[in-house]
Amino acid sequence: MPQQNHYAYQLKGFDQGWNYVGSTTTAYYTNLDPGEYEFQVKASNNDGIWNPAGTSIKIVIHPPFWRTYYAYVLYVALFGCTLLYIRYRGIKQLKKEFEQEQERKQAERVRELDSLKIKFLTNLSHEFRTPISLILAPANKLMAQQKDPQSAGQLQVIQRNAQRLLHLVNQLLDFRKLEEHELQLNLSEGEISSFVREVTNSFQDLAEIKKIKLSLRLPSEQLFVLFDYDKVERILVNLLSNAFKFTPEGGSVRVELSALPAPAATPETTIRIEVADTGIGISPSEQNLIFERFFQGHELGSVLNQSSGIGLSITKEFAELHGGTIAVASELSQGTSFTVELPLATFAPVVEQETELPAEAASITESKKPGRPVKKHKGEELPHLLLVEDDDDFRYYLKDNLKDNYKITDVINGKDGWYKALSCHPDLIVSDITMPYMDGVALSRKLKSDKRTSHIPIILLTGLTQDGEQLRGLESGANDYLTKPFNFEILHVRIKNLLELNRALKTTYTKQLQVVPSPVEIESSSEKFLNNVVLYIEKNLKNTNFSVEDLSDHFGMSRGSMYNKILELTGMPPVEFIRSFKLDRAAVLLQESDLTISEVAYRAGFATPHYFTKSFKAKFSILPSDYRKSKKQGLTS
Repeated sequence: MPQQNHYAYQLKGFDQGWNYVGSTTTAYYTNLDPGEYEFQVKASNNDGIWNPAGTSIKIVIHPPFWRTYYAYVLYVALFGCTLLYIRYRGIKQLKKEFEQEQERKQAERVRELDSLKIKFLTNLSHEFRTPISLILAPANKLMAQQKDPQSAGQLQVIQRNAQRLLHLVNQLLDFRKLEEHELQLNLSEGEISSFVREVTNSFQDLAEIKKIKLSLRLPSEQLFVLFDYDKVERILVNLLSNAFKFTPEGGSVRVELSALPAPAATPETTIRIEVADTGIGISPSEQNLIFERFFQGHELGSVLNQSSGIGLSITKEFAELHGGTIAVASELSQGTSFTVELPLATFAPVVEQETELPAEAASITESKKPGRPVKKHKGEELPHLLLVEDDDDFRYYLKDNLKDNYKITDVINGKDGWYKALSCHPDLIVSDITMPYMDGVALSRKLKSDKRTSHIPIILLTGLTQDGEQLRGLESGANDYLTKPFNFEILHVRIKNLLELNRALKTTYTKQLQVVPSPVEIESSSEKFLNNVVLYIEKNLKNTNFSVEDLSDHFGMSRGSMYNKILELTGMPPVEFIRSFKLDRAAVLLQESDLTISEVAYRAGFATPHYFTKSFKAKFSILPSDYRKSKKQGLTS
């Protein structure tokens, strides 16, 4: 019988007791924790007698490296570093948020400061309008009365510089509108070639004074497009003003208008206007900065410091408002060229119908011009006006200009105006808006809400140009609203119209006859020359491209000689004389024909109905439609 031993074993530190496995000579252990163990084995013989001593072996199981002492130290260190990093990031984030909050508050303070600056400049601009009115109004009045060419030239210098001041004031107001996103396009139909010619010709006098050659290139075909008259005019005026400012004596300024080719199916064409000069130029490093607000170059400091630095910025905004672009190309001491491209919608021009005017109508000259109110005969009572104005000089000038035709009472604020209106019951009130104690809007509301004074017409005068301000003034019940500076002839006509309207509510129209005396035969050589000039202008009346150069060439005279001759005979430069003649003829067309206002504008040789309306109102102090209405009423009454 074979001998067989039996075995038993245990792993001290893991097993709870001996494991008797019979004759099996192997033992397996898994998932033992790291540490020191003692593996003991004992055996028995065939008789079942066990060896109590047995044998043993020491076993050491080492932990993996991530469970070592050094690993735990590293874990603690990493945990501590993580806490420190989280704290550092938290502090950094708090610091960043604090800095951002400080920056936000600083930016808010800067915005508030900018807003206050813009508000200050806007208010200052409005304040400028009153003294500008006191410069322009007397200058215009003296120019109309002046027949001495030398004195007329000096008055033109006053008028031109006052207009420049007004242009700068308007730029500040446009800047405010840009900041507050109030600018909008007001598109109107017009022939842009003639429009560009008219604006460019207005700089001819300045070109002759500064001895700068001004040239104009226009396309052979007329371009009928929709554009914002005022903004395109401001673009041209800004670019031309800069060109003349930076071009020395003996240089040249060129204006070129062209139309870029467009697909036949599109109702739009791109108009390109280029204004180039031979002036001092702009350095390459500054060409990308000149359209930024308030930018003034270093090389051009002595010249640029004369400007506000916002003209080109506004010009760019106006171009982009049309969906267009503006670019500059320049070399120092060589000159500068600005190119404006405007995508403009085209339209079909009005088909004119020939309307033959009676011979009597064709001979009517400036006697058709609406004038000031006729003075009352002795014994008749003058209309009573109440002037409410806090500026002493402006109030005195108003009173001085109105006293021949009206009985005047003047006060210095709205509160006094209210009490004076109750006591003297004037026929009409002319009031400023910005005044102490009670402003013009509050005065207008108070007058219109009281039955004793609600019937009195009110005209508000102000330097505030915003649409919202005008709307606020008219909503107060005022009958009319004039923005400073204004033409005093316009004020005369508006007062006259309101008084007549108020009188018409009380009485019926009386029949009136107007006898137009036959024209006096021209005898002197100067008057014969002027008559020939008038006949030639009349012959070319419908030619919107007709210019002073054409007139000079026809009479075989240089432009300078023609300029001096016309100025001597009429007291007006040739450009203004031609425009005045066109307006006189337009007045005849309005009275004697049934053409629309647009048709009359084109028949009289104007590029756009908008420009015609503005020019007509500037000369006659009345809108074309109102002029026609007043004449028709006069004929039918």
